[in-house]
Amino acid sequence: MSESEKLSALLNKRIQFEDQLATVRYIGPVPPTKGDWLGVEWDIVSRGKHDGVHEGIRYFTCSVPNSGSFIRFSSKVNTGRSFLSALTERYIGDNDDAPNKTAINETPYDAQKDLESIYWAGNTRIEVEALGWEKIRRKQRHLDRLTEVGLSFEQISNAGAPGEIETVCPNIVDLNLSKNLLSDWNTVAQICAQLKKLEVLRLKQLEILEPCLKNLQNLQVGFNNIKHLRDETAANSNENENLEKIKGFDNLKVLNLESNIIEDWREIERLAHLKNLEILYLNGNLIKEIHYNGHDKMEFASLRSLNVSDNNIESWRSVDELNKFPALKELRIKRNPFVKDIKSDEATITVIGRIKALTLLNGSIISPGDRVDAERYYLRLIMRDFKSAINEIENQHPRFKELCDIHGTPDPDDSSFRASSSVLKDRLLALTITSRSALDQQPIKKISKKLLGTMTIRNLKNLLQRLFGIPVSHQKLFYLTKVEAAPGENMTSAIEINDDLRQLSYYDITSGDEIVIISV
Repeated sequence: MSESEKLSALLNKRIQFEDQLATVRYIGPVPPTKGDWLGVEWDIVSRGKHDGVHEGIRYFTCSVPNSGSFIRFSSKVNTGRSFLSALTERYIGDNDDAPNKTAINETPYDAQKDLESIYWAGNTRIEVEALGWEKIRRKQRHLDRLTEVGLSFEQISNAGAPGEIETVCPNIVDLNLSKNLLSDWNTVAQICAQLKKLEVLRLKQLEILEPCLKNLQNLQVGFNNIKHLRDETAANSNENENLEKIKGFDNLKVLNLESNIIEDWREIERLAHLKNLEILYLNGNLIKEIHYNGHDKMEFASLRSLNVSDNNIESWRSVDELNKFPALKELRIKRNPFVKDIKSDEATITVIGRIKALTLLNGSIISPGDRVDAERYYLRLIMRDFKSAINEIENQHPRFKELCDIHGTPDPDDSSFRASSSVLKDRLLALTITSRSALDQQPIKKISKKLLGTMTIRNLKNLLQRLFGIPVSHQKLFYLTKVEAAPGENMTSAIEINDDLRQLSYYDITSGDEIVIISV
């Protein structure tokens, strides 16, 4: 293979340049300079200088802006090596055996006898004497005892000769291949197919998924005990700098990571440059705090829906951070420690007040009227709880000044405060919900709930499925209300609720009414 053919073979392959990993996106000339260049996209974005454009001409495109640059092909460019080559160096290296240490049924090693004649480059007229071949063979024989193998960041790019892995190390059970130069899943398959006993494969390198799944729109990886989205060595580091972002997946819109064991929000930050990611499920993890580092609003630019219910979020600071996400409209954030000691209604009001763009919270629609009432009441809650200086209030409630500019600064001593503080509460409907076998039968189960009039019937049915265990498809709903049949005489009227897209308020449901659910 000529030098030109070798260079062409690197296109879209993984390389290591000094201590940095990259993917080759372009090979060819870059006028006015002479010779060929490699246009590369770096794993560490900060290593890049542009996104493939030089003097107004685009030579390649990066998954993340400004993560690319041009380099010359030289000895600094490592194109990789075989699995067995990396394994041998990692587990044999140049260390001598301890004196007199032998395996069972092996004779002691004798360096003087370890001489062998070989022919140089296959030329039978050039004979050379080699020292140490027996030592290497002895050590390679020991590789078949390995069961747990760590080969992270070992420049592995190929499986080597067919069958050599199975011959040398067939007993590997746990294998770490993170951060190597693997460019496609075929290579991974060629390695793993030879390891018949392999049970655990650690491959924290999602980039190799991307070329195979360019059209992927919905990825479901919940319930998999996932803790890290990056190499474990980096995950155990306390350093925030140069945190690698997952790149590519330009069509991915929905990502489900629910019910895993993710604790550190930095793991989620790796997803920040997935430019079309709209919906992210993180419910049922162990996340303690949320923070947003996208000062240029480039991080999570399209994320409109987020579910972080059933985590370990400890502070309202995380809610304030969610206000920085540029496209966030829908949020589920139930059952987290920071709302444990707060009334449900008050927690709802406070979340709406702290996040200005929400239109849906925990399944309930936030109408413009609901937002105005919530923000005004939130302001009064702040004034009620804070007796300190304004700057301290703004530190704890970042939207305070903004809301005062919109609604005016409230005076907690003003009588209007006491009069208006119940406005939002008046929007909550105090309802009795019962399950019955038929409308004329006695209730089987009865629950009292306060619901917003803006709640849709679809969301109500989902709530009732959790409360009563009746599937949505088997529910038939009615509401019972008192009407005056004659002067001084009231009767109960039953009206069917049958439009899932309508809100409760559409049916003129008021506090004191009863909703009946019948299983059909």
